[in-house]
Amino acid sequence: MTEEKKPEERKKRRTATEAAASIGPMVKAMITDVQKAREEGKPIAFTFIACAYDEIIRAMDIVPSWVENYAGICGAKRDAQRFLERAESLNFSRSLCTYALCGLGFDSWREELGEMPPDAPWGGQVKPTVMLGSGQILCDPRNKWFQAAQHYMPDVPVYDVSLPYPAYADDYDFHETEGYYVKHIVEQLRGLIDFLEEQTGHKMDWARLEELVDLVDRTYDLIVDTYDLRRAIPTPMGTGDAMNTMVPIQFMMATQQAYDFFTNLNAELKDKIARKEGVIEDEKYRLIWGGGLPSWFALGDFNYFNSKGAVFPVETTYRTLESTRDFDIDLKKIKDPLEHIAWRWVKTWTYWYDKARKRPGSHPDVERLIQYIEDFKIDGIVMHEAFSCRSWHVGLIWQLNHLKKIYRDMPSLILESDIIDISSYNEADTRARIDAFIDTLEAVKDR
Repeated sequence: MTEEKKPEERKKRRTATEAAASIGPMVKAMITDVQKAREEGKPIAFTFIACAYDEIIRAMDIVPSWVENYAGICGAKRDAQRFLERAESLNFSRSLCTYALCGLGFDSWREELGEMPPDAPWGGQVKPTVMLGSGQILCDPRNKWFQAAQHYMPDVPVYDVSLPYPAYADDYDFHETEGYYVKHIVEQLRGLIDFLEEQTGHKMDWARLEELVDLVDRTYDLIVDTYDLRRAIPTPMGTGDAMNTMVPIQFMMATQQAYDFFTNLNAELKDKIARKEGVIEDEKYRLIWGGGLPSWFALGDFNYFNSKGAVFPVETTYRTLESTRDFDIDLKKIKDPLEHIAWRWVKTWTYWYDKARKRPGSHPDVERLIQYIEDFKIDGIVMHEAFSCRSWHVGLIWQLNHLKKIYRDMPSLILESDIIDISSYNEADTRARIDAFIDTLEAVKDR
């Protein structure tokens, strides 16, 4: 493990865009808004990213508190260890998701003290009114985290929204079953609304919900259009910045602020392209971040790649959305806002299924990598295996091996660390592996 530096001693990661540089104050404002809501007695919901209920809670004037976001803040500030250690002292295994461990350690400490833990990053994470799970098929904490949190907040009720999507298989047509999934999700969302109305006293504003559903569709399309601008050579924005600009996607969807943010980013990238201004002056290698959440305490590694002439025009992480214009269903014809949300959810997660079926033996995740490699003129692939996040990281090596059958000479690098547990990270070793990877890229280019 490298010697841990105090926040003021570490260099701030350089951003290539003004938009990415503005994210810090936006995130801090989100945390402050939740704290203010608590003071004013407004209902607060613990929430997860990619939850499909963004529009619902905002239409009901319920304030979201994004627990993964706060754990990421603790990690980025290199102040997660004390909360991880507290969770471990409560007999939670250190092998569990460190987002969840950080949150559980923080909440248990806050409830024991009756106030925020000392020097809590950005004022701390307040006690919620309700906790909303989103039981997808990919992440255990979305079912179990809030159940565990009830040990320390037994008076806070939990509602777990079941959000499945059709599994991928070569031997059946998922189109035959997707309608059943939509029906199930609609029932789940109606149950969520009933729960929230009972627990908070806030009634659903259905007209407002319809407005927000439309806003999210338009924001999705704008984000895809904006990120596709990064195909330009030189690329005007890299993955390091995208790990910042993911904030409006994951934590501010269904807000005008998110739409306005990407309107401004879109204009900024177009201006950079017109001036041929890239992330770096001499773009030598174009890489794809092919999978895995980042180490939030080590985002400076992206700057290190840049210093070697390498840029990341595209990534799969946090790009879990597709343009609604490309769906094989016209969402505008679906008038029930809950059914609209459910179809958008299913079509987003199955977007690559039909494409994969056209290539025998392929898989949707691999097909997406192939498409990005071709569209963004990629020279090499980097993945990150975070030890405590098995749900998003399982299968990365399989994907890479499958990809190698198509791109035999494409260099690859698998980094190993964690999302917020800095004890898993060795900067010198990481930089040495990046150096060796760059050497391989250079040798392949020479050939």
